[in-house]
Amino acid sequence: MTMRGANVAWAALLLTGCLRSTPTRDAWVNDTSIEFPQFFEQPAVEAGADGGTVELSGRIVHAIDVAAADFLGPQDASTPCVDRRETQQYRIIQRQGIIFVRIDEDPQACGLTVLALHSGAQYAVGSDGRILRRLRDGEPDGARVPMDADSGTLVPTSEVGRSSDSSPGP
Repeated sequence: MTMRGANVAWAALLLTGCLRSTPTRDAWVNDTSIEFPQFFEQPAVEAGADGGTVELSGRIVHAIDVAAADFLGPQDASTPCVDRRETQQYRIIQRQGIIFVRIDEDPQACGLTVLALHSGAQYAVGSDGRILRRLRDGEPDGARVPMDADSGTLVPTSEVGRSSDSSPGP
């Protein structure tokens, strides 16, 4: 992200201070019926690239703020560079009334060259600003049911990891 694009994104996040109904960090549900879009399937359009004008609705800005607050927590002067909201990259996709937000760290923003493992998350935020689903990198996706590698049949979650030869426990 260019410096100009980062400034636009940061300004958008700052504007969310006017929104008073930001839910608490625990005000979310894990609706595994919501499937996340493929955030990297198509190239993203960078906000503010080449000096172009960008328009973001208040709902989009609010969704970014809610997701960033949940993922990064409270911010103050002592927050390390890699954990600051302005040193992250945000991808947004809006579908069927849900705003999907993907957050990834931008190591170059802090003068680093290496990404941390499992350093991002994706969020589904409803029109009311509630987090409907959150999936942090490295967490298992509860929406996906494990498959038996041999037969391609669905395996109940309670049976995952059990041997077919083992009898049920006492």
